[in-house]
Amino acid sequence: MNDSADPRILGLLAILVGILIVIYPILVGYVVGIALVAYGLLKIFT
Repeated sequence: MNDSADPRILGLLAILVGILIVIYPILVGYVVGIALVAYGLLKIFT
């Protein structure tokens, strides 16, 4: 996997996440929590 990403893509992603946090703060919290649990489980089992 390539660790270097295009700064424009990261900036666009940051803007989209920021907008979602402003509009749907509870939904973003759930999504981040689910993503962290999934990431943790993947790291444990690999």
